[in-house]
Amino acid sequence: MELGFHVSLVTDATAAFSREFTRAAHELNGPTYAHVITDTKSVVAALRA
Repeated sequence: MELGFHVSLVTDATAAFSREFTRAAHELNGPTYAHVITDTKSVVAALRA
């Protein structure tokens, strides 16, 4: 977002070393860096629209 990009965090298309790290990335870091937090089903639907 610092360079004006709109970043999407696709929660079921990310990975980390543990479930705890994944949760932290989604809940703590996600809102800081992502314009949208979504899942793959929503991304595919948006691309098809």
